[in-house]
Parts: sequence; structure tokens; C-alpha cells
Amino acid sequence: RLDLEKADRAIRFFAEVLRLVGGEHEGKPFILADWQKFVVGSLFGWVNQDGYRRFRVAFVEARKASGKSPPAGGTGLCMPAAEGEPGAEVYAAAAKKDQSQILFRDAVAMVRQSPALAQRLTFSGGPGREWNIAYLQTGSFMRAIASDNSQSGPRPHGALIDEIHEHKDSTVVEMRR
Repeated sequence: RLDLEKADRAIRFFAEVLRLVGGEHEGKPFILADWQKFVVGSLFGWVNQDGYRRFRVAFVEARKASGKSPPAGGTGLCMPAAEGEPGAEVYAAAAKKDQSQILFRDAVAMVRQSPALAQRLTFSGGPGREWNIAYLQTGSFMRAIASDNSQSGPRPHGALIDEIHEHKDSTVVEMRR
């Protein structure tokens, strides 16, 4: 079933909590485009009979520079900061570490510009060298990983996999299961 309250809460998280980063829109409220609202609303709003997310996998394909990374970063922040899941592990993943950092850096910048998130979330690493965003109250975190460094042991609540076509194999994709 579609839980409109959960869908709307996730969409409002972007507009009310997050700020855009970079360019002429820096610092403005993150108002999702209609197609982005559809993706975010579908991911967080559709639930099974137990209230858990119906969709465990989403594949979002859009042209270059069309606004994929910022909503992915915001989605990654919504999971540990707004869902209340204890111990939520969220990963920004890519084939190479520097690629995974693009999405993660957007998330870091969004936290820095959001008074609400800046009060709740903490960083590991110094300015410009952040490697972890933690919500200590629930023991949750978001961090960047890459398939060029073997990954074992993650139990992802969410995995945001960028540039999936660049991965040598399905290791990072299968990590999410």
C-alpha cells in the first residue's frame, strides 16, 4: 500500500531540512523536481503489510548533470536522520573511492547548511576530509565506499550506488542484500 504520510514526510525532509549545494542555488531549500518526488515518494511511501519499505531496489537513470547525485545524497541522509531505524548503515558506493566521494560530499555539504542536521549529525575526519556522518542517537551512519577496496561485513539499511556501469563486477551491488 502507499502510505502517503511516509512519502510526504520524506519529500518534506528535502524541502524543510536540506539545502542545495553548489552553483547559483547554493543554500536554497531543496525543492525536488516532480520526477525526483516520484522516486523519493515511491521509495519511502510504498510499504508492505508490516510497514517496511516495499521497494528494496530502485534503478534511477538520467542524463549527466540532470540532478541525480544531490537527491541520492539527500536520500542517504534521510535514512539515518529521519527514519528512526536503530543502527542504520547507509553507504554511498561507486567503483572508485573518488567517485563515491561525490555523492558523499554533497551529503556533507547539505548537513553543514542545515541547522537541524548540523545539531544532530557528527562527522568523523576534519573539514574537507570527512569519511563518516553519524547520528549517534540511533547508532546510525552514512559513509562512502568503493568496489576497488574489497568490502565485507556491511549490513546496509541503504546503499546508493553511483555509476553502476563502471563496476567490474556485482560485488558492491550484491552487498546490499
